[in-house]
Amino acid sequence: MERTLVLILAIGEILFDIFPEGRRLGGAAFNFAFHLHCLDGPVRFLSRIGNDAEGRAVLDFLSSREFPVDDLQTDAEHPTGRVQVTVDARGGPQFDILPGVAYDFIVPTPSLEQFVAGDCRLIYFGSLIQRTPAAARTVSRLLGRRSAETKCLFDINLRPGCFNADSLDHSLRAADILKLNEDELAALTAMLAIKERGAAAVEVLMGRYAIEMVALTRAERGSSLFWGHTRHDIQPDRDVPIRDTVGAGDAFAAMLAIGYLHQWPAGRLLATAQSLATAICGLPGAVAETPDFYDPIRAIMATGGNHD
Repeated sequence: MERTLVLILAIGEILFDIFPEGRRLGGAAFNFAFHLHCLDGPVRFLSRIGNDAEGRAVLDFLSSREFPVDDLQTDAEHPTGRVQVTVDARGGPQFDILPGVAYDFIVPTPSLEQFVAGDCRLIYFGSLIQRTPAAARTVSRLLGRRSAETKCLFDINLRPGCFNADSLDHSLRAADILKLNEDELAALTAMLAIKERGAAAVEVLMGRYAIEMVALTRAERGSSLFWGHTRHDIQPDRDVPIRDTVGAGDAFAAMLAIGYLHQWPAGRLLATAQSLATAICGLPGAVAETPDFYDPIRAIMATGGNHD
């Protein structure tokens, strides 16, 4: 069988989200990469785990899902990432992120540098992975090695104490595609002294940083896609019961990447991204335990739905 060409590199955190009822594997970059693996074929994922029981549990989970681990590094000194998660009455999560963990110390490799300079067509990265100088240097190095054809998707996650103005500015300058929510947009515009609000602020960001596409998620009020000089809006499916919203934005970002690389029309891209994000809200945690969860999304991807 012919090998499918890998087109996407995801850089970032893999960790255990610790809920009151137990732990679940997560991390924005891992969630993104896992959805791609389940829906659109192979993906390269750069992260780091500890040489500990949690790290072995990560490897066991990934092996059982045939998820590629070639770029998953092992750290002998720092533990596997952990996040304490509490969920409010509306399903909204609060995160207490453990510092000084393995993914804070990712390093570039010759294989990844060659990949981003060659076949790679999209690099996904976020703000959390850049909270330490070591990891920020790795992200910067890989972005600096990318080819002219390689696009960058920057997914902002402004967790308290886990970002700084310099890395945000550098990331925005590298970004072709930006995903953020309303709270992150408000925080970002305040940091950048942008006086405009809402859609007008998005337009300022796109102009200042030459960003091609911005996806703005608005929780129960749906999401908006700004692409060039056009704006598209969509409302979520109200019939899906909300278990929690952990990982919904990561699912949205995964479909954003798939739709962008497959050159879907804006309406189809936005609708499919919203469909997967809404479906994730019906699960405990950020990724599905069974492959058949993705069947409805695969069907939408195959037929194009009603949004072409």
